[in-house]
Amino acid sequence: MDEPDLGVINGALTTNVAFRDVGSFRGLYAPPYASSDFALELRVCGEKVATRKYRWQAFAVERAGALHGVAILSTLALLAGERAAVLELDFENRESSTKRLPLQLTLRGSLDYVRSWEFQRPVATEPTATAAERGRLVMSNDAGAIVIGADIGGLKWESFSSHWEGEIRLKPRARRTHYICVAIGDEKTARAQCAAALTNPRHAMAQARAAFGARAAQLFARLPRLEAADKRLEQFYTRSLLHLLLNQWQVPEFVLHPYYSTGSINGGCVCSYLWDYGEAWELLPLFDPAAGREHIKRFLGIDLAAHFAFSPITGDAFGPWYPVNQEKIVRSIYYYVVETGDVGFLGEVVNGKTVLDWAIYHATYGDDMTKPVALIDYGKGNNHLELRGKYRYDNYLPDLNGRRYDSYVAAYQLCELAGRSMPGLLDRARDLKRLLKQRMWSAGDRWFWHLDASGERDLRYTIQMFKLVGSEVLDADEEAGLLSHLNEREFLSAYGMHSMSKRDPAYDQADIDNGGGGSYVSFPPQIAERLYKAGRPAPAADILRRILWWGERLPYWGDSLVANNMDYRRDTPLQCSIGAVAGAQAIIFGMFGVAVQPNGDVVVNPQPPTFSPRIRLTGLRIRGQVVDISANRSTYSVKVNGRTIKSRIGAPVTISQAASPT
Repeated sequence: MDEPDLGVINGALTTNVAFRDVGSFRGLYAPPYASSDFALELRVCGEKVATRKYRWQAFAVERAGALHGVAILSTLALLAGERAAVLELDFENRESSTKRLPLQLTLRGSLDYVRSWEFQRPVATEPTATAAERGRLVMSNDAGAIVIGADIGGLKWESFSSHWEGEIRLKPRARRTHYICVAIGDEKTARAQCAAALTNPRHAMAQARAAFGARAAQLFARLPRLEAADKRLEQFYTRSLLHLLLNQWQVPEFVLHPYYSTGSINGGCVCSYLWDYGEAWELLPLFDPAAGREHIKRFLGIDLAAHFAFSPITGDAFGPWYPVNQEKIVRSIYYYVVETGDVGFLGEVVNGKTVLDWAIYHATYGDDMTKPVALIDYGKGNNHLELRGKYRYDNYLPDLNGRRYDSYVAAYQLCELAGRSMPGLLDRARDLKRLLKQRMWSAGDRWFWHLDASGERDLRYTIQMFKLVGSEVLDADEEAGLLSHLNEREFLSAYGMHSMSKRDPAYDQADIDNGGGGSYVSFPPQIAERLYKAGRPAPAADILRRILWWGERLPYWGDSLVANNMDYRRDTPLQCSIGAVAGAQAIIFGMFGVAVQPNGDVVVNPQPPTFSPRIRLTGLRIRGQVVDISANRSTYSVKVNGRTIKSRIGAPVTISQAASPT
C-alpha cells in the first residue's frame, strides 16, 4: 500500500504509520478529537532511519532499520481502549566503539473537537500552543490537548523548529530501550494516560497485545473458522473477517456502543452509510446481534427516503437518498430476524412505526399499492452508480426494479412470522416479474434496458445486474442471458471483476467502484454468493479465485479494488471498508451453502471449488446450534450437537430446530 494509506486502530484511536522509516507516524483521529496534521518524526544523527522490514498488526506496527552500526527496532502500539499510543525504540550498538547518538523529535499538530464525521477525514485547523515540561510536551487549545511524554533524559524543546532534542550514548555491544507516549483528548485524561503508560510501558504494550488478542478470540468465538486445501482461501476469509474488528468503535461520545463505521483507518468515513453497512447483512447478525438491532433501529430513525447515512456522535442523518436504501434495510431486518429467531424485534417501535411496518414501508416504497404494480422512476440524481462521465444511469433502473422482488418476498415472510399475513406482497412480486420482462428485457442483447424519464431506452452493462442472479425475478432465459456476459471480454480480468463491461462506452478505468476499472469491494464476493445460491458453483469459484490476492497482498481492503492489475482505489479516504466482510459472507452462505429458513431450519449445501477441493468450516453458531461442515470433491459431512450426517455434494442437509440433520 502507499504509505499515507497504512494505519493502525484500536477502536478509540487511529493513526497513519510512516513505514519507510522506523520512528514516524502522522495524524491522530480519536473521535471526537482530531489532529489531521499531527506528526511525530524521529531523526538519529540528523537523519531518518530507513526501514528494512516491517510487520503490520491491526493495533501495532513493528519496524526495523540500522544506522552507523546501530540496529534500531521500533514498535508503535495503540493502547487498549485509550486514545493513546506508545512508541518503543530499541537501540543496539553492534560495533566495538561507543556510539553517541543525537536524537531529534519533530512534533507538530493542530487540534479540533469534531462533532461531524462524514466521508472525508476531518481536517483540524485550530492551532495549538506548546508548553514544555520535564519529560513532557503539552500541545493544547480550547478543544483539548495532545500530550507527548518520553523517558529520554535531557530532552530540550526548540520552539522555533518544533524539535525536541536529546542524546543517548551506547557502549560497545550495549542495548537500550526508550519509550515515547502520545495521548489525545481532554488535557486531564491525556496527561493521566501518558503518565500511566510511561510508568510501566512494557506492561502497557503487553496489555495492548492482550486486548487485541482477546478481541480476535471473541471474533472466532462467534464466527466459524475456515480450513482449506488452498491456504490462500483461508487468508482471504480471515482477512475479510478482520474488518469487523477494524470498524468496531468503543467511544463514549458515540450514539451506539459498540458502533460499526463504514470506514475507520486514518479517520476516513467514520460515519455509517446504510449502503455499506447493509453489505454485511448476513454476517453481522451472527457476530454481534445486539449491535445489529441497534444499528437497524438507528437507520430506521432517520429518513431513508431522503438520506443515506448518520453521524456517529449526533446520530443526525446526512447526505442524499441512495435508491438502494430500501433493499438494504429490508434485507438487514430480514436476515437479523431469521438468523437470530428474534421475531419480537418486529414489534419494536421506532419513530411511531413498528419495525415490521418499516419493513413493509420500505419494501413497497415508490409503489402505489392501490394500483397495478409499476416500474419505479428513481430520478436523475446519479446516486446509484455515480458515474463520472457523460453517460448516465438514472430513472427506470432494471437492477433496482428487479431487486424489489426479493424485498416483497422478504416483507411477506416477515409478516408471516409476525402473524400478520399479507399475501398481496407475493402477488405484486409475481406481477413485477412479468412487468420487468415485458418492459425491460432485450432478448437480442440478452440484457436489460434502462429507461429515461420519457421512456427512451439504453443499455448500461453494469455489474449491478448480476445481483438478480438467483432471484426468482429472473426466468431461466434471463438468467442465462445475463451470465452469457460474465466472461473475460466483458466483466472479468485476471485480478477481479469489472463494475462496468469493458465494451460499455461508459467504461472508465479511473472510476473503480462502479465505472469499470474494478469494483466496490463487496461486489465480486456478493455475486459469487448469488451464483452459489443459484446452483452455479463454477463461475462463483472462478470469481473468488481471481480475488484471492486481496488476502495475500493487503492488510485490509479499501473501498474498491482494481480488476486488471493488483491495485486499489486511491481517490478516497475509505481504506478499510465494512463491506469487505462480504468475502467471508460469500464463503459461509455461498460456498458452504448455509441458508436459514424463515421457520428456523438451517440448510447446508457445500460446493468446494476446484482450486481447493477440501474445505472445512468449524464452530458455526446459528439459531442455537453449533455446526461443523467438512467437504471434499464428492461428499461432505455435517456435525451438529454431537451427531454427524454424511451426504454427497449437491444433496442438501437440513438441520431442523430440533437439531436433527436430515
